[in-house]
Amino acid sequence: MLEKWRHRLLGGLAGLVSHRPIAVLIVAGLLTAAAVAIAVGWMTFNSNRNDLISPELDWNQRFIEWQDHFPGNADLVIVVDQYRDGREDPDTRAAARKLVDELSPAIAKLDSVNKVIWGFDAEEVSPKAVRLEPLPTFDQRIGQMIESEALLESPTPQALFSRFVAEMQQGEDDVSDDQAEAGLREVTHLVDVFTQRMQTPVDEPFDLGERVEADSDDAGWQYLETPNGRLLIIRITPQKEINAITPYERTLREIRQLMAEAAETYPAVEMGLTGIEVVEADETDAATVDSTWASLLATVLIAVLLITAFHSVRTPLMLMVALGVGIAWTFGFLTLTVGYLQVISVVFTVILLGLGVAFGIHIVSRFELMRHDYSDDEAGFTATIRDTFDTIGPGVVTGAITTAAAFCTTMLTDFRGVAEMGLIAAGGIILCLIAMFSVFPALLRLFKWRRNQVMRVKDRRIQFFEERWVSPFVKHPRFTLAGAAVVAAFSLAAISQMRFDYNLMELLPEGIDSIAWADRLQTDGGESIYFGVSIVDNAEEAREKGEAFRALPSVGSLGGIGLLVPEDDDRKIEIIDAARQTLQPAIDETLGGHEAPEPEASLPQQLGGMRALFRLFAGQVPDTIRPAFDGFGESIDRFTAAANELPEDERDARLDALQEGWTAWRRATAQRIARALDPSPLQLDDLPAAILAPSIGDYSGQTRYELSVFPAPGEGVEVLSPGFLDAFITDMRTVDPGVTGVIVQVYESGTLIWQSYLKAGVYALVAVFVLVWIDFRKVNDALLALVPVAVGFAVTFGIMWLVGQQINPANIIVLPLMFGIGVDAGVHILHRYRMDPLTRPLGLTAGTGKGITLTSFTAIVGFGSLMIARHRGIQSLGFVMAVGIAMTLLACWIVMPAWLELRTRRRTAEE
Repeated sequence: MLEKWRHRLLGGLAGLVSHRPIAVLIVAGLLTAAAVAIAVGWMTFNSNRNDLISPELDWNQRFIEWQDHFPGNADLVIVVDQYRDGREDPDTRAAARKLVDELSPAIAKLDSVNKVIWGFDAEEVSPKAVRLEPLPTFDQRIGQMIESEALLESPTPQALFSRFVAEMQQGEDDVSDDQAEAGLREVTHLVDVFTQRMQTPVDEPFDLGERVEADSDDAGWQYLETPNGRLLIIRITPQKEINAITPYERTLREIRQLMAEAAETYPAVEMGLTGIEVVEADETDAATVDSTWASLLATVLIAVLLITAFHSVRTPLMLMVALGVGIAWTFGFLTLTVGYLQVISVVFTVILLGLGVAFGIHIVSRFELMRHDYSDDEAGFTATIRDTFDTIGPGVVTGAITTAAAFCTTMLTDFRGVAEMGLIAAGGIILCLIAMFSVFPALLRLFKWRRNQVMRVKDRRIQFFEERWVSPFVKHPRFTLAGAAVVAAFSLAAISQMRFDYNLMELLPEGIDSIAWADRLQTDGGESIYFGVSIVDNAEEAREKGEAFRALPSVGSLGGIGLLVPEDDDRKIEIIDAARQTLQPAIDETLGGHEAPEPEASLPQQLGGMRALFRLFAGQVPDTIRPAFDGFGESIDRFTAAANELPEDERDARLDALQEGWTAWRRATAQRIARALDPSPLQLDDLPAAILAPSIGDYSGQTRYELSVFPAPGEGVEVLSPGFLDAFITDMRTVDPGVTGVIVQVYESGTLIWQSYLKAGVYALVAVFVLVWIDFRKVNDALLALVPVAVGFAVTFGIMWLVGQQINPANIIVLPLMFGIGVDAGVHILHRYRMDPLTRPLGLTAGTGKGITLTSFTAIVGFGSLMIARHRGIQSLGFVMAVGIAMTLLACWIVMPAWLELRTRRRTAEE
């Protein structure tokens, strides 16, 4: 029954395209115009990578919730290196900061940017935040506080200078020249500020403490830096563009333009733009460009291949027109069914170029072989088309359906992006099949229907397949099959040594600036754009989880509200307790509100006496500190001159103002030190609002917080390498089973891809077997049709192992693809064998061998063209598919005819 209906359908189609070619082309043209109009009007591009995954998965739901509630999850990052050639350089540091100061406000003015953060005012930082410093820096800061004891114990400037003179006269042996020089420069700066105070009228504002601390590291603007202080960071929250190929295309373009202008002004400063969104945008751009060039290359190479094979320009041109019609219909189909393209399905055109043209090749191969056997008129053309459709039609249709079914199996997985590509590719294959059975023969009827327009196959100089090539293998089928079995066995053994590598960094394009700066951020700055996220309800929960995260061997640092959990906090509190014992009496004395005692001499008198004393000791000063020593004396001279120039009343008023400023500065210093030495846990108000803002989310009125967990992969280990990533995710989940973030998505989606394609591969195998069994109605024939793909599949993975190619999220698509594509050739061979079980080589006669050879070559060219891509994932896919199809073709040339030969000999012997 199936054979009968198929015969009628193909026969009727042959008559239609022979007698009504113009009508067929008009209908196809109208459908093409409608499909193009639908695609142009309604098709969009979905750039959200997360939409490629089913939203029903619990880990994806947590990620979507995090994305929806926290504003900083898509931040772009500009990294500015303060070093020059890997070494600290004061000039480069100053230039880098100037660059940041100029570039950041310029970016903030862009309409495509919501917010820019590059630092904060030191006034917004609580003194307790000193505990966020690395332990060596923290220890140094506490040491500076202890040195402030002299200030706290000096109620007047005179008291401080008396203490300074006494220490100079004692001449402590343990004081180095560098320390003495630093001390002299500090008091010189202090006297210079006093001079400024004396030069300023009383009624004008003058903050003594602010002037003294103006050059302090704790004063003024604080830049965002990596923990080691090498790299400056600019965080940019962009506006998302709807329906763009990349959601921040405009923003990235404008930012990079501003960066290019800044680079011209500061050529010595290295900087780069990175971040998850930037890397993904650059990857998408590279994949789009790669796919476009690969499609163009594949089109040209396939056209050259067909022109060479058929010794004609018109035939390949008509084939490509028919294929173009099928692809245009596919665009309309995907717009009506899916509605958009995404980063995975965008390569469907390359797939159809390799597979869709195969249907036409089988038609041409049989048509040109038989055209001279029929009359040179319309009736002869019709008879040739009927013969062609009757002979190769069943195999082509079965092959197309099995290939489409293999793609459809991906729709049964939870990986939406792969399922969408499977649906589009399956629909495209069927539409290309229809185009090749309608548009192409209609074009033949109009433009190449006479016999003299077709060169006889035997007269052609270049042959892509000749029976004599495979005859030696067919003559000795047992040796051929034994050799194939050995190769397959070794290949299967090699497969057992391979692993699935979901390290996306290994798949990204080479030479991409954003990827290079992501690496530098990790290697030079100790931070990664990939990190885990734990959502907490309050600071107490953050501290509890943060301490547990810090104890994990794979965790490096914490961010977000995790900043409230300083590294080495127990050790820092011990240092704080020791400092408090030293400084607490002085702090209490300063904050007790006692009036300053009346000094024995006025400040000008005391400094004048110090100047005279210093002149006496001038000859004993080492040359190494003489510039600083002389500078201090000169500062005293400036102060004395400024005081003596004033009328007595005004001088006394300004000295009183100086004393008031001194008292206020002492109290502020005591309060700041007391706050810094507070051992209680850090709170939200201890940190600047700008730093915490991206980590605060609003859950319908309830505030929740993001605790960022950064990995510590170790030297020479990539963050996304399977060995480390698995341990990092496992470690984090011991603290918070609901941990999320991009790094978790990478891990889970990689696992999902592996499971989905394994499942799709099994489904494809079952579906293909069932469809082939329905076609042949014999289990042994259905199994035999799978032999080429089984051998090709095994040998392909063996070759991958030999060249060091691992299974990855890009090339694992071969699982369902090779079952569908590879079985197509086996089906054609069996159909030919059933029609002619006598002519050798069995199954490859009457144009079938040439047909499967050319279709394999076009598929190899289609997928092989992907190997020109910069994107290493696309390269990998192209390599594996090209090798896989080539190995399947070899199996069709060698293994399949040998098996049929052995079967035929056994049957002959039995008969």
